[in-house]
Amino acid sequence: MDFPKIRNAGVYRHAQKSSQTCSAIHLGLNVKGPVRNSVYYPDGSLCRQYEAGKDNFVPSLTLAMPGFHFSFEYDSGRENWVVMLEFPALHWNPEDRRIYWDYDGHPLPVPRMIPLTETECSAFRQNFGTLCRLYQSALPQNMLEAELTVLQILHRFLQSGTPSDDAVEEFRKKLIGDSAWHYSIAEHCRQLGINRDLLRRDFYARYQIDPGEYRIQLRYQKILSLLAYSSLSLKEIAYETGMKNQSHLSSFIRARSGKTPSELSREYRKRTRS
Repeated sequence: MDFPKIRNAGVYRHAQKSSQTCSAIHLGLNVKGPVRNSVYYPDGSLCRQYEAGKDNFVPSLTLAMPGFHFSFEYDSGRENWVVMLEFPALHWNPEDRRIYWDYDGHPLPVPRMIPLTETECSAFRQNFGTLCRLYQSALPQNMLEAELTVLQILHRFLQSGTPSDDAVEEFRKKLIGDSAWHYSIAEHCRQLGINRDLLRRDFYARYQIDPGEYRIQLRYQKILSLLAYSSLSLKEIAYETGMKNQSHLSSFIRARSGKTPSELSREYRKRTRS
């Protein structure tokens, strides 16, 4: 088996605002400090985006292939590790926009980003630190150990399963959990690190419904449930379902049912009693 060849490895701890295009595979560990970070596919379309103040930051492992473009800004608390690699077993498929690891003729899909727990992040910081020290020594045995450490880190990507299916299902769960509509669909996509347009396509292909319409149906079902089974006022129901006010709730219900909230409430309470 061919081992990954390390071309550079290090950690960045200074404030910086810049952009760059990958000339090699970038294996990264983002620990802290991003102000904004936009990642673009080789064709120029957006892959993922992060903005401090809008998105929740979670430490992560990342993979970027040659041709990927970054536009980023970090503050002085920055810590992100980057290992630049040549590894022919990893390749980018522009048709389905996935990274694959070719093993014995079998293309195995790997994700572009893996969110990490605090425990995982601490362990990978040690791995990256060891890897960088081994690489910088330039001794043959240490270089081999550094390449083995790269494989150990890449193994985590194999453990994450098929990225597209996982991302679509995780997105659906996020919509279900965000019943008060705290985040837009675009913000959910940014938090998951996935392209919104691709997510819409994959979501529809899997569930035969647009994610926007699916979210509206979830909201409507929750409203019906609250009307039938709760003692909440219309104002309280509006709040629970992320509506601006009671008028917003009334307009939404009329658009979906042709009835006023009071009419719909009486209708569903009769149904539940019978």
